[in-house]
Amino acid sequence: MESEKRRFFLVVNLIAGQGRCKTLFPKVKAELDRRRIDYDVHYTNEPLEATDAARMGLEAGFEYLVAVGGDGTVNEVVNGIVGSKATLGVIPAGTGNDFVRMVGIPSDPFRAIDVLVRGRPRRIDLGRVADDRYFVNGLGIGIDAQVARDVLEMKRLRGALAYLAAAVKEVFRFQPFPVTLTIDGTAEERTYLSLGFANGKFCGGGFKLAPRALLTDGMIDVAGIEDFPKLVRLLRLPQARAGAHLGLRQVHYRQVREVTASSDADLVAHMDGEAHKLPKPSFRVEAVPDALTLLSPL
Repeated sequence: MESEKRRFFLVVNLIAGQGRCKTLFPKVKAELDRRRIDYDVHYTNEPLEATDAARMGLEAGFEYLVAVGGDGTVNEVVNGIVGSKATLGVIPAGTGNDFVRMVGIPSDPFRAIDVLVRGRPRRIDLGRVADDRYFVNGLGIGIDAQVARDVLEMKRLRGALAYLAAAVKEVFRFQPFPVTLTIDGTAEERTYLSLGFANGKFCGGGFKLAPRALLTDGMIDVAGIEDFPKLVRLLRLPQARAGAHLGLRQVHYRQVREVTASSDADLVAHMDGEAHKLPKPSFRVEAVPDALTLLSPL
């Protein structure tokens, strides 16, 4: 499809990437104009505003909604267009950019523009929590969620280096937590250091915590990691980043269509890299097959 036949509604989070997007987007805008791409733009100022902005784009008749920012911005735009006939595009300008890493969209925002213009639509799965909130990469509970929060507070480090530095810090201070998982009517309680419900392979700026996850298999990958002694945690960190941790005795990995989790503890959670408050005392996570159309590379 030629670019003149595609009209894009850009939802731009200028504070994404610890302010990287604010510096980057004027150059992206100039490139869009140079290539005479047809677009409108909305800048977000508040948390969750991107969801309302995406719905506004739908009401204005746009069929291509573009998240300009990080994984959190993608999440919000997706929650605005899920259930519609709209197609998602992404220009990455965030900290982790794990979603584009999974789907093959270039991390270079100018090369990502080529995907908007010439990319092909493909259907992908989403995850859903408590029947009302969708995620593209995953829901994480525990140390990886605390790492995501730490990264948001960093002033100097960005990208994968920021996540790695935060992970090393949390290795020595994070406390494990109890969770009961119920799958196919069978309940099991364990104490975890990390518990992830994954739609995509990556989180935390490239950590491959769910190395078997696919965006088209109709499944959620549940990756639970029990506690290690603190020095052993540090040794296991490179394995978790490389996705080579599944053979460890403390790792419990399965692929499910839905799972219910419950805990009396105050759980630290993130959804697609952004802090998320979980329903208490229990919540359900499920796969939603073929839920979204995405512009992906040829």
